[in-house]
Amino acid sequence: MMEVDFKTLISFKLGDQTFAFDSLLVRNILPYENNVTKVPNSKDFVLGIINLHGIIVPVTDMRMIMDIDETAITKDTSIIIVSPEDKQESQFGILVDVVKEVFEVKKAKIGPSSFQKGMGLIETFEGTVQENDEFIHLIDLKHVVSQIESKN
Repeated sequence: MMEVDFKTLISFKLGDQTFAFDSLLVRNILPYENNVTKVPNSKDFVLGIINLHGIIVPVTDMRMIMDIDETAITKDTSIIIVSPEDKQESQFGILVDVVKEVFEVKKAKIGPSSFQKGMGLIETFEGTVQENDEFIHLIDLKHVVSQIESKN
């Protein structure tokens, strides 16, 4: 079987930085409509839960997870629904400032991460890609899930 040379990513902005992760893990992209219900005694980075087609989905604030200063909610603020384990029960939402695009990158163009010490709860990144004069930092969503779960 032939090795796939490309990786399809979805990119998004947090503050003035661009991040991305594997688009195959994305289930939905929703506009932020302030319909997140707070959950008492949850971690700071858990904004609450939403009802998505009858499924209760926790929503996390990616800025808080990554220790990035909070910015105002705008019309571009979105919730990316992801499922790292490809099961409905493992879905969760990630609040981001702006969803940018879905794009393909040659795996050979993914360089080492420019973050040596990680960022916030994220200890490692999959790497960094330069696309259109911009550095895009690749997040390993499975690592994010393990960090979120370990902080509970």
